[in-house]
Amino acid sequence: MPSEAIELVFSRSRETKRTILFMEELSDQAWSDKDVAIGPLYIQKQALEFIGDPDKIKVTIKPFRS
Repeated sequence: MPSEAIELVFSRSRETKRTILFMEELSDQAWSDKDVAIGPLYIQKQALEFIGDPDKIKVTIKPFRS
C-alpha cells in the first residue's frame, strides 16, 4: 500500500546572490535508484526569511487532491 506522503530533510549547502542551495539528506529509505527523491533544491532568500532563515528544512511530498 502506498504511503500518504514522503518527508525529506534538506541541509543548507551554499548561497548564491538571491538563493540558498539545500542538499537532500540521505535517509534509511531509498526513494529512487539514485537514493534521493528530489536532489538539490534552490530556495529564494526572501522566502526563507518568513521561516527564520533555517539551516535545515523539511519538505513533504503528497498528492494534491482538490
